[in-house]
Amino acid sequence: MAGDSVGPGERGRLRRRSLLKRAGAAGVTGLAGCVRPNSVTADGPAEELIQEGFEAADVEPPFETTIAITQDEERNKFAQLLRSELNGTGFFDISITSQDFGSHVDMMFAAAEQNENAMFVSSWTGGWDPSNYVDMLFHSDDHTPDGSNVGHYTNETVDEYIDAGLTETDHEDRVEIYRNLQEELVADSPASFVRFREATHVWDDDVVGGWQTYPLRPGTYYAIYAPWAGVYTELEEGDEFVGDLGSDVTNYDPVTITGTVSSQATALLYEQLVGVDFDGEIQPMLATDWERIDDEQTDDEQVAGMTYRFSLREDVRFHNGERLTAAHVKGSLERYEGTPRENDVYDWYESSDAIDDETIEISCSREYGPFETALFNVSIVPMAVIDGEHDLESAPVGTGPYRLVEHESDGHWRMERFDDHWFQGSKAVPETAPIETVTLEIITEKSSRQGALEAGNIHFSYGVPSASIADFESDTAYGVGRHVGGGFDMVIYPTYHAPFSERSVRRGCNMLIPREQILENVYRGIGQLAYTPISPLLEEYASESFQETIADEYVRPN
Repeated sequence: MAGDSVGPGERGRLRRRSLLKRAGAAGVTGLAGCVRPNSVTADGPAEELIQEGFEAADVEPPFETTIAITQDEERNKFAQLLRSELNGTGFFDISITSQDFGSHVDMMFAAAEQNENAMFVSSWTGGWDPSNYVDMLFHSDDHTPDGSNVGHYTNETVDEYIDAGLTETDHEDRVEIYRNLQEELVADSPASFVRFREATHVWDDDVVGGWQTYPLRPGTYYAIYAPWAGVYTELEEGDEFVGDLGSDVTNYDPVTITGTVSSQATALLYEQLVGVDFDGEIQPMLATDWERIDDEQTDDEQVAGMTYRFSLREDVRFHNGERLTAAHVKGSLERYEGTPRENDVYDWYESSDAIDDETIEISCSREYGPFETALFNVSIVPMAVIDGEHDLESAPVGTGPYRLVEHESDGHWRMERFDDHWFQGSKAVPETAPIETVTLEIITEKSSRQGALEAGNIHFSYGVPSASIADFESDTAYGVGRHVGGGFDMVIYPTYHAPFSERSVRRGCNMLIPREQILENVYRGIGQLAYTPISPLLEEYASESFQETIADEYVRPN
């Protein structure tokens, strides 16, 4: 996202350098001997902080509020543990509100406008760049309903760090910026980060062979056939793979897809210039190679951004028969303007120039650190779509190894192998995808997904209950893949509503979150304790030692 306070010019660079020198906020200081208005002594530093905030907000305990969750057994247990801990302080009188997923999301996005008195237990799926974990959740430009900043949190320092992280291209400087940003977020506590999630995949080991677990949920089904990542799956019997989806597929067009399930379902249909493989490395996909060419500019030209030249694969065919050219790339980039996914491109895109059919130059409006990973979000579509002759919401059309053949709403999503796919084979991956048909059954309940797997109705599930993973691991009939994921569970505070408008109240609540109990009792040890937002998947930004330092300073009561 483009912020007003950091631009491509010298003023932004000067501010970035000053940010690198800025230390985090001071740690918790004790307020010994504090007494609540009802004469109940505050017990420990966390409650003392809450006491301080209640007095500043002129709120008398106990304060009535609610924890809002989706209708999910694990979330309900999570909320009960949180409610017990906070009610036990005497400062709160908390109820739990449970809704279906759609209603829960609607409530979250309307909460600030309606001054909703609620804490939200929610999850966030990030990606391969640190910006994915913080920008949309905490930048003041991204308040709901147009963004994902549910609590309408505003912090000028956080905004500056986010903007600086986007415009910085030096890796070491980016690491320092995002570490400082995370420290500021934990010190201010607009949300409590509770658990880093794991990607947990379970499959019938008698049927599925060679499965690999992609750590990010939108890429769950890349393992079926991702030649650009050196990965594919075979079946021991039959030619149809049957997996599952946790809800219906609601969008087919990449520029309107905002939900994880639609991304999962279409991942084998669409392709991008580059991909990020199972180890987080950038790999060629529709582009064979690329280079930055800014240094070819003359000294008289003032270049605020950066320009890359991409060479495209030859003889790539779309599902409708069109041959890929640079014009498809240019048109695909520019069709994001004015759509729900506009920021995927127009956060950095300036222009593009098709040099010839196989060469395109893409210019950025500013220095942009996440450029290559950002391209992984931009699917290339046929000219019939770009020119408005075909609506992708009626039928998705891409260059991927599979094409859609049937979508039965709330039933299943079925794809068949695209035999004109561009891949020519390698030592690691066969020329043709071994699996002919991929059917994804739409099963909303986790227990039902487990039942379908155990009954042999599906071969694979990414959504069985956490409590069942250990049982599957001990059963030789099943294969289990576990990988630290790119998402976290959190509690979002309504910073627009007293007493959560007070930093000390949020800090105190953050210190009281029963993380260990939630991880063990709710998720049976699946995942990792979280104190900061960026996943350990990006180790340099969220190493174990960094997490422990932040926890000791700001979260664990002294």
